[in-house]
Amino acid sequence: MIVDDLSQIKNINFFAIIVGSGPAGLTTALELERKKIFSIVIEAGSKNHDENNIKFLSGKSYGDSYPDISKTRGRQFGGTSAYWAGYCNPLQNQDFNSWPIKKTDLDPFLFKAKEILNLEKNFFFEKFSKNLNLFNVIYSSEPRLGDKYYSYIKKSKYIYLSLNTTFIHFNGKNRKIESINCFKKDYHKISAQYYILSCGGIENSRQLLWSQYKNPELIDPKLPIGNYYMDHPYHGVADGLITYNKLISYCNKNNVINKPLLSCFNQMRLTFNSNFLKNKKILNSGMYVLFNEAGIDNNFLEKIICIAPKYVKDLYDSKTFKNTYQISVFLIQEQEALFDNKIKLSKNLDPLNTPLSEIYWKKSKLLRKSAKIICEEFGDLLVNNNIGRLGIEEHLFNDNDYPTVIGNHQIGGTRMGDNNHDSVVDKNLKVHGIENLFINGSSVFPSGGYAHPTLTIVQLAARLSKHLLTKNT
Repeated sequence: MIVDDLSQIKNINFFAIIVGSGPAGLTTALELERKKIFSIVIEAGSKNHDENNIKFLSGKSYGDSYPDISKTRGRQFGGTSAYWAGYCNPLQNQDFNSWPIKKTDLDPFLFKAKEILNLEKNFFFEKFSKNLNLFNVIYSSEPRLGDKYYSYIKKSKYIYLSLNTTFIHFNGKNRKIESINCFKKDYHKISAQYYILSCGGIENSRQLLWSQYKNPELIDPKLPIGNYYMDHPYHGVADGLITYNKLISYCNKNNVINKPLLSCFNQMRLTFNSNFLKNKKILNSGMYVLFNEAGIDNNFLEKIICIAPKYVKDLYDSKTFKNTYQISVFLIQEQEALFDNKIKLSKNLDPLNTPLSEIYWKKSKLLRKSAKIICEEFGDLLVNNNIGRLGIEEHLFNDNDYPTVIGNHQIGGTRMGDNNHDSVVDKNLKVHGIENLFINGSSVFPSGGYAHPTLTIVQLAARLSKHLLTKNT
């Protein structure tokens, strides 16, 4: 049901107010609806993108280069799924080492998440070598959740949707939220039994920080809100050559089922097992190996000849060059959860006088070290099995800055944990010290692994819905 006038819903006893209509918020509302439970979704934007909303999303960044945060977020129905490419893959067991829950706690919600996100294929995770595993990424057939669910929610008897409604802050006392302040043509207060903040990786921290400032007796000032902010740095780390039939022979010899089929897809994705990461004391990473045909006139050959002249000569002598591919290697990397990487309130205000966001973000030395060790391991595998050769980028061996693609996976800031010293929410996503306030989204991740976060966000939202439903019995 679409709400045009908030004054018309004053007498409705809502079970939950959900702030934000992205994947987290929509999943929660849809799961509550299955049990015929009333909720209202508060969305700051309209059904479609509006350039004027950038005034609410802008902010400054400090530290290493970070993109304009007004360009990487969405303020519209469906949230940032409106800009999402649809990539999905799950976190692995080792990614939960710093979480108060395990992968097995989220596995029961995988089917529901795939249904909501339109994921038709299955994930695989397969041993490739002693230290490496193969994995895949599934693409959503309909990634724009706003387009998928608008008509459905418009007809729903249990989900109320109020567009162009800006959340301002929480009100309450004695460890309990009593209402929210919001703006839709005028200022309003709305009440429910439970409150769920699901408005994005950066926005969750901004809104909670502002509510903490407005009411420090309600929200513990000691909570590390905004701290431990992370992203997924993505960068090119190496180039090389691979002889395809030797790669396939290696797969056959080692009983690898999911062989890279270049006729279908020009990528191979690898990651590293928990023992390797633990022994090397490095961060988790997903390695994307992109295949391109290698030609005689390719300038890249000059680089490889300098690195491995005998290997290139042998290729020509054995006349197997036509079966050899140039590869480009990219890493999507886990980032350390550092306290000083953070989101904080700016002195600059949005049009409704709420402080905008500021971000301090830096890459660590461990990020570069991890990339170097990972590339060396992959390069050794190619040499030892005579599959190919790898030339690693120089920036992994010096202290020079290096560019990364970032800004799309905004992780941390309201992290999950067992206490209020280093976390903001508990294992059920409830804010420490408050009875009826929950947060969902990538902001609660204690660590990010290398996986695209949307699938895990939806799994967490489905799990949160189940937890809330136990309170309605």
